[in-house]
Amino acid sequence: MNLSNQLQIDSLHCRAICDEIGERLQIILRPDAANLPPRLQVLIDRLADQDRELAPSIVPDLDDMIWQPATVSHAASSSGLPMPDPGAQRVFAPR
Repeated sequence: MNLSNQLQIDSLHCRAICDEIGERLQIILRPDAANLPPRLQVLIDRLADQDRELAPSIVPDLDDMIWQPATVSHAASSSGLPMPDPGAQRVFAPR
């Protein structure tokens, strides 16, 4: 396409055009107008049911985020390696 033939519009008009296209598509594709095959309708209904179910939380518990020192066996303590302070608690911060 030749650059001199291109039409440039500002963001306000671009948004208005996109909104109008979206509104027209909603009218054309409204649920009562579309006659889906029965199998596809069953799958869409199952998907809607799953969306309504409560999903498990992906947020970790606070206890999982606090560093707990491991118990050290007698063999490790006699090896001369430095031992962590058992009273110390460290919180791991997200990177």
